Amino acid sequence: MDRQNPFEEIDRLFDRISSEFADFEPATGLSGEVAVDVADTGEAFEVTADVPGYTSDDIDVTLPDPRTVRIAASQETTTETGDEDEDHQYLRQERTRRSTSRTVALPDRVRKEDAEASYDNGVLTIRLPKQEASEGTDIPVN
Repeated sequence: MDRQNPFEEIDRLFDRISSEFADFEPATGLSGEVAVDVADTGEAFEVTADVPGYTSDDIDVTLPDPRTVRIAASQETTTETGDEDEDHQYLRQERTRRSTSRTVALPDRVRKEDAEASYDNGVLTIRLPKQEASEGTDIPVN
């Protein structure tokens, strides 16, 4: 008679479950972090971010300082089930909230006042013109 280790069966079960859900997190945007590309065009930095499933109203782009850009997206939806008439009673009502964010450090300072952002088909594009290199300030020595 062959004795089996009961934990081997549990390990196989977890392996099977893990393989079934291996692609679940990225497909639903639950990973919590935005994938970005940062390009230097010479006069500006262009940040491209993948934020599918959101609207432009769901997305916030901020520049906390001249060398940092922060992208945040948040969305809340409600799914209702039950009768559609005025005096219906909910049998089930679900709420889903998802959010994602990313803070990107830039190699040089940018001009906040000239920054632009656009959102199309799940792709956010941010154009951040570089700040002119200053000559500095002369300080007279007495």
